[in-house]
Amino acid sequence: MANYTTLDQDTIDRLLAHYNIGDVEKHSSLAGGSANSSIVLTTSSGHYVLSVCDEKDIDEISTLTATLDLLSRHSFPTTKLVRTTDGRPFIEYQGKPVYIKHFIDGEVKEPLRTKMIFQVGSALARLHSIPPTDFLPVSFSYGIECFPEVYGRNDEYSKWLQQRTDDLQDCCRKELPSGLIHGDLFYDNILFRGETLTALLDFEEVCNYFFVFDLGMCAAGCCCPAGKFSLQSVSGLIDGYQSIRPLTDMEKELFQCHIEYGAVATSFWRYRQFNIVMPTPEKAEAHLQMKDLAQMVQAIPKNEFYQAVFG
Repeated sequence: MANYTTLDQDTIDRLLAHYNIGDVEKHSSLAGGSANSSIVLTTSSGHYVLSVCDEKDIDEISTLTATLDLLSRHSFPTTKLVRTTDGRPFIEYQGKPVYIKHFIDGEVKEPLRTKMIFQVGSALARLHSIPPTDFLPVSFSYGIECFPEVYGRNDEYSKWLQQRTDDLQDCCRKELPSGLIHGDLFYDNILFRGETLTALLDFEEVCNYFFVFDLGMCAAGCCCPAGKFSLQSVSGLIDGYQSIRPLTDMEKELFQCHIEYGAVATSFWRYRQFNIVMPTPEKAEAHLQMKDLAQMVQAIPKNEFYQAVFG
């Protein structure tokens, strides 16, 4: 079971003694994280986010912090890591990794207007153009290989998941282009100022995996205004993406399947998280929203989907 961390002022001061960012003037909890406990810090030198990684181990946070350094070298719009006074990318507190990033001013927007979803697509394509490095894992942290963890629980969802797994396996062809992906690009991981994209956030699921899966996950997470899947929004996402990196014929063929895969993977994560890892009665059925989306996407005739998205 996950154990989320609460930090008092004395603990924050002890942690910040490892950094050269000035004295804390105020701090507040940052809502929205499902695997971290984060606070926003205002210090004499600026604004920062301190995160305690409740569900990520040292190896995973080593990958994350190395990724942030990599993205910074390529001038990619995301948060910049703050190193300790002796150059470390993170420290430990009660056996959990702790790291600090510069705070980025901006707002989460939902729904995304046409101009905004276009920018999301082009930013994702820019990300995919950054050469992957050897430190990246070569599987997605809650991808299809993980689904058997909940088989055999004798409920409707686990039976449905097992049935869908067989069909989704065909999406994961080794010939598909792959590289550095975000893996979790939903509304709440994107910041805007007005209608201008300023940053993609939260690279905790970064890995070397199929580009089209990342695009499919993004469509599942960003193209459902008012909870309804929008082919018009998906088309805008693709237009932005292809303005930087044109898709291959195989990626176009399998894109619809990878949107379903992204929705199924997210439903799996929520089911496991809120029914097994950290049972939370009020969230016990949170996975059904993404299950419904997966079924909605699957039900669209392939020709209709292709024509609407690719023209």
